Amino acid sequence: MSKASKMFALALLSASASVGADWFENNTTITQAHRHLLNSDLESMFQSLVEEWQQQPSRSIKTHINRLFLQSLEVDCGKGYSSKPLPDWLKSVVIRQQSIQSPGRDTYLSAIELDSQRVISDISLKKWVDRRVSSDNEFYVNSLGDTVTNEATYGIRYNLTSPLEVGLYRLDVQLQDGEKWSQWLIFTDNALKQTVRWASKDKWKIEKNALLNQYCPLPKLEVGLYDYIRGKYTQVWAKEYESDYPTSLETENIPPERYVLAVSMKQSRWQGPILFERAQIISKTFDVSDDD
Repeated sequence: MSKASKMFALALLSASASVGADWFENNTTITQAHRHLLNSDLESMFQSLVEEWQQQPSRSIKTHINRLFLQSLEVDCGKGYSSKPLPDWLKSVVIRQQSIQSPGRDTYLSAIELDSQRVISDISLKKWVDRRVSSDNEFYVNSLGDTVTNEATYGIRYNLTSPLEVGLYRLDVQLQDGEKWSQWLIFTDNALKQTVRWASKDKWKIEKNALLNQYCPLPKLEVGLYDYIRGKYTQVWAKEYESDYPTSLETENIPPERYVLAVSMKQSRWQGPILFERAQIISKTFDVSDDD
């Protein structure tokens, strides 16, 4: 743990003791979380935070432990929160959070995707204690084309009216053969280090808001075109960039048509072997003519 991170953790500890001495002395899980962070024991710190969230803390304590969680990400981007690997049949787990900004409308989406070699019959995400994330959801399966392992991507997509609240959530996975797998997840509100906005009719601009975390994957810019096909918008072209981000779309090899152009900036972190991905997406109609 860096010297700066330790100094910040100590500052949080001191501020907590002075501002709310009564609750701080009585909530040993918070003091334990601080000690674990100072000792770079991220796995124990994470468990202490899970225990604290389970106690349904007050608003002030929620704010404090969220700040502590955000600070701990500076150590290794969350990889140290769990040393326990995923089950052998589960190849990856990705938690996606998206905010989509289109003219006159903002929408939000959260999705969970699992690459599995065994058949999954249900996936659910609930906010502690037992609150459904959204009744507007869709379970889906995409085959990965591996006939040997029968591996497929299983997912659930939640359409939301606002971003998911900071706090503790429970991920439950039900296999077709009756076996279950569950995991505690902590959602936070870490701001994107880089964001994207429209600079003109057909150009966008990357805003650099903070220094990147050297332990996290590089932010990715994705540019995609969507066409209205058979009653729904379908992605017909996409490209992803980890550096040398473009600020406009080259249209010379794109058929003339009216599309929806979507530009997204994605930032990732870890919770042990689980990847959390947050994306800000801007979209608008985009015309490609014969003259372009």
